Amino acid sequence: MTRHDVTELALPSASLPPTQEMEARPKWSPMLRALGAHWCVDGELCKFKDGWCPQCGAPQRRPWPETWMSVAFIMAERSYDPRLQVGAIIVSADNTQMLSVGYNGNYKGGPHQHESTEPGKSGFIHAEVNALVKCDFNFAKKKHMYVTHMPCKDCAKLIINAEIARVVWKIPYRLTEGVDLLKSVGVEVLSFDEAIDQALAAR
Repeated sequence: MTRHDVTELALPSASLPPTQEMEARPKWSPMLRALGAHWCVDGELCKFKDGWCPQCGAPQRRPWPETWMSVAFIMAERSYDPRLQVGAIIVSADNTQMLSVGYNGNYKGGPHQHESTEPGKSGFIHAEVNALVKCDFNFAKKKHMYVTHMPCKDCAKLIINAEIARVVWKIPYRLTEGVDLLKSVGVEVLSFDEAIDQALAAR
């Protein structure tokens, strides 16, 4: 069973003691992972140490980079691009708010067709741009962007002007000039793995 498998699991019943609840459901279910915190077999909330609860062995809740990147990949599924589906989201740096979402596609009401099959010339608006144009830039907190693919150079320029403080990407792009530009002006750029390591180290 993988993290993204969907299973039919009932939510905890108020009529059952915590011990019976845990015995009635599989410990490793995606539902329990999604809930983040649940009851241990001894009737107390899970106490995580080094990623695992010593009482019941349940995995810890997802770190924020994994949570936000999962949302970005879900957004990517809305893209009609037959060659490459990209998703991007912008969140507050304190992880309390999701500010905007985007995926690669045409202008509003436009045809879901490429202008060209040549890489880089589809004519579609990039996911990062669609997320940026929907973001409220009067928002006072620092903003982070999570994007499924490494940003291109043109998107990097817009990210800089939008004052995005951090960019986290998952899949490498054939050109690295976008992230190189971001780093050169002080934007924090992390691969997904780097962001996960950083989040776990801070726990």
